[in-house]
Amino acid sequence: MTALLPTAAPTSATSAPDWAPFRALLETHRADCVDQRELALAETVTSVPDAVALSRAATLLHTIEEIDAALARLDAGTYGRCVHCDSPIPLERLEFRPFAAGCVSCQQTR
Repeated sequence: MTALLPTAAPTSATSAPDWAPFRALLETHRADCVDQRELALAETVTSVPDAVALSRAATLLHTIEEIDAALARLDAGTYGRCVHCDSPIPLERLEFRPFAAGCVSCQQTR
């Protein structure tokens, strides 16, 4: 995965990072998941349903839903903050998993 950290670090406590690279990454990842899900669903229409393809399609749908939620957080201005404790999510975590909703601490306790 390409490094997509915001280009300019915040200069004060009120400045926010530039989330545009993350929006682009989320939109690209979403389009890829939609394409992969369509392929998986196409595999399930055979005379013998493919359990692996059905499982893959369900997993991809869940990922698409997580990406949609992340895009909604971007629109709401809450992207980059944990949905559980409201602490900032490290940019490194968002770079690795741009649709992460929680910080590592909260994710580990859930």
